[in-house]
Amino acid sequence: MKLIPLRAAVVHYCMAGVWALLVIPTLLFWSSSVLWVGAMSLYANFVGHLSAAKASRAEQEAEK
Repeated sequence: MKLIPLRAAVVHYCMAGVWALLVIPTLLFWSSSVLWVGAMSLYANFVGHLSAAKASRAEQEAEK
């Protein structure tokens, strides 16, 4: 088992947990904050692109 993919998976699960925990303060306190919505959008785009890049690398490895 390669350590890098395992470490990446752990980081992604931890970040998913952080974002899940932030749902409560978001709904209670930051629901009208434009800065918070912008930060969430930037994070979603960043992670989406990282996931797509990782998927394309996995596809390249599978073709070998």
